[in-house]
Amino acid sequence: MADNRLRPGAPGSPSAGCRRVVWHRAWGLCSALVGLVLVVLAGAGLATVPDLMDEERAFEAAVPCGSSAVAGADCLRPVGATVMRTVIQDVPKHEEFTLRLGGPPDVPHEIDMGAAGPLLTRLQQGDRVTVTMWRDYATAVSRDGVTQESADTPVGEPVFVTALMLALLPCGAYALYAGGVALRRARRHAERGLPAFLLTRGKQACGAALCALPALLVGDVAGPWVAVAGWLAMLPLVLLAVRRLERSRGRHAAPPPTR
Repeated sequence: MADNRLRPGAPGSPSAGCRRVVWHRAWGLCSALVGLVLVVLAGAGLATVPDLMDEERAFEAAVPCGSSAVAGADCLRPVGATVMRTVIQDVPKHEEFTLRLGGPPDVPHEIDMGAAGPLLTRLQQGDRVTVTMWRDYATAVSRDGVTQESADTPVGEPVFVTALMLALLPCGAYALYAGGVALRRARRHAERGLPAFLLTRGKQACGAALCALPALLVGDVAGPWVAVAGWLAMLPLVLLAVRRLERSRGRHAAPPPTR
């Protein structure tokens, strides 16, 4: 009887083994590259947080401009514009409160107003409104003594960017780690399969990424750097929880069948 392992393409043949090695090296390389991009992106994003904090503080300290203010001045300046269209969709999982304007080049053509009232629902096409500009942000819209603040402000951006980068960082680190392991041990993995510790590390990375959500909530109250500190404080708890979960499953796993 012929040995199937000697046939090209058979499960135990040398060609099949070579294909598995190539496959592990290919996905390992892709994973490492994606992980590197995510880690670099997370680092670059966190590096912008101090500038975003300075911008947020400058906005909160801004005062109305005088009569001699020019475009781009670091003060709140009124600019006239015309309403082109309003979009109000207040339904679950799909909310949109958009004001589309026509006016000077420094006024955005589209503003996210964040809510329907108190002004957006009153506006009609052709209405003249006053847009309050700060730098390139359209921070509020006014008409007939009614003012509505928009969602187009730098307030909250430092905390949001911090939380987003904290979520990307463990994902990128895991992808880089898993890819490196696959590249270094492609032949072993082709013969024995992927090791169980890669799944454990993946669970830990997912847990670390999810910790960015409570960090965001903490940051809304105490600032970005407290959010980072809170995230770092939660990491050991995540690692410990995953390890205990793995051990618990191991103790209660079904015994292997007896022959």
